[in-house]
Amino acid sequence: MEENFFNLHDTYYVVVHFHYVLSMGVVFALFAGFHYWVGKIFGQTYLKTLGQIHFWITVFGVNLTFFPMHFLGLSGMPRCIRDYLDAYAGWNSLSSSGSYISVVEICRFFMAITIT
Repeated sequence: MEENFFNLHDTYYVVVHFHYVLSMGVVFALFAGFHYWVGKIFGQTYLKTLGQIHFWITVFGVNLTFFPMHFLGLSGMPRCIRDYLDAYAGWNSLSSSGSYISVVEICRFFMAITIT
């Protein structure tokens, strides 16, 4: 176990673990709190189907963003680099496409809020 710690230290594995556990836990809790309290605060309810669509697309985008980073970290990609090797290009492009999906879904979420 201790040798894995030194092998994975300062790799993308550390980055993905932090973002999965802490950041996405907070983001999903904020979205859940918003969906629960928006009707009580503003007097208008947010459509349940829009909330479910938002949840599932966000789950897909977040997992597509961060899950490939596990493989990058296990491959030894360092976390603080400006340019990466071509061997990591496939996983990084997959991760980038997931982040694009997440950004589009967050923009759609704010548009749905303004419409509601």
